[in-house]
Amino acid sequence: MGPVRWLAFYGEIADDMAFDGYQIVILDRGYRGSITNIGASGARVCSYLSLCEIRTGDPLFSALHASALLEPNPDWPGTRRVDVRHSSWRAFILDTAIPSIEAAGFDGLMLDTLDTATYLEATDAERYRGMRAAAIALVDAIRDGHPNMTLIMNRGYDLLADLAPRIDAVIVESLLTVPDGQGHFVLADPDAVALERALLAPAVRRRPPLPILSLDYWDPGDRKMIAELYRRERAFGHHPYVATRLLDSIVPEPR
Repeated sequence: MGPVRWLAFYGEIADDMAFDGYQIVILDRGYRGSITNIGASGARVCSYLSLCEIRTGDPLFSALHASALLEPNPDWPGTRRVDVRHSSWRAFILDTAIPSIEAAGFDGLMLDTLDTATYLEATDAERYRGMRAAAIALVDAIRDGHPNMTLIMNRGYDLLADLAPRIDAVIVESLLTVPDGQGHFVLADPDAVALERALLAPAVRRRPPLPILSLDYWDPGDRKMIAELYRRERAFGHHPYVATRLLDSIVPEPR
């Protein structure tokens, strides 16, 4: 396939012109601008959807049965992990969250936090047995119920061999850049990059290969390094986007 221009933006509003020329646009479902206007130029407009965690500030949080909630995620204050095996969570995603996303005009989903399911099962196999299988089954149900929606998975490498045939793209996040603990990003260790690329093998082996969208973070003022990150990702065969960590601004590729 040819190059894919894409971006992720989680701010509440932006000028419609900022989205021109992109084939895939990922937004938070709380975006207050016109989804119709963004899609009018041919872009697939995808809503962020967390499948294994939920923000307590999510407008739909009150619709979720409390029995599906697990402990908070210590790395993301205000976020609760969820029991993806629970029937009420499955119903929440399929019968409440996705219909609200469709009603807002989105024609795709960016499926996030699937890593949580495999992490929990690996951490406590007794308590969380079946989390991985339940996560796969949920994505399968989404695909079966919405065959025309674009489905993009963020990471979730442990599930990739099972889900590669059911999704339309996978995001590899922070492949070339990693946080330095001081609020900035630095280049990742080459050995770590090689290991993470190896996890993408199911995407590469699929026929046709599953598009790999890379998402790296860098200082938007450093245009020279941003251009270099685009070059390196394209050399891997990826479709890159480089942005700020909060994804609260649109950072055009340097030209």
